[in-house]
Amino acid sequence: MVVMDIDFIHGDSLVAQKSEPINTDKLSLALDEVLARYPDASQLRLFAVHGLAYYQLTVDGKPLLLSATTGQTPALLTQAQATAYAQTYYRGEDKPSNATLYLDNPPAEISPRILPVWQVNFESNLNASLYLNANTGALVSKRHDYWRLFDIMWMLHIMDYDTRSDIHNPLLTIMALVALLTALAGIALTYISFRAAPATHNASANPLVSTHKGEAP
Repeated sequence: MVVMDIDFIHGDSLVAQKSEPINTDKLSLALDEVLARYPDASQLRLFAVHGLAYYQLTVDGKPLLLSATTGQTPALLTQAQATAYAQTYYRGEDKPSNATLYLDNPPAEISPRILPVWQVNFESNLNASLYLNANTGALVSKRHDYWRLFDIMWMLHIMDYDTRSDIHNPLLTIMALVALLTALAGIALTYISFRAAPATHNASANPLVSTHKGEAP
């Protein structure tokens, strides 16, 4: 797990990260209008992706995405749009092989919290996959075979065979306690064995002591 660089495992070398400036003077939907429409909103964020601005906020504990142009939830991207956006992120020269839209039941390698997403796979030696937000085309995750292998090793390491993310699961806690008790028992037994060992002396090994009886010295 520590042989390879963690940034490579994360797939940072696969993509070119982009930041886009936002001209708030050209927004059709102003921030004040959003707050007036959703007075109880929290975690409000304004961002731009592929030349378009969006508001991301939380309303009644649920995420809400609004277009800063229309004021409505943006429509889902088409397969052609998702593929084109993925290519703008991908650093390599490999071509996309296929794209799949996930509205529910996503692959195990991504969290359901980022749904809906487009999965765009590339014809590369790493079997790279880019995951894009299905509404905006923003890059939300990237995966490849080394990440998948790392994920298996991480699963075995933390002993969470379901979500592969719970480092406080009961099985790991029990095994950690067993390992601790075993180590403490080993230390205790080592100490006891040294304390209990008798001081033995082999008389026959001493050349000054005669082993023959009845003879004059």
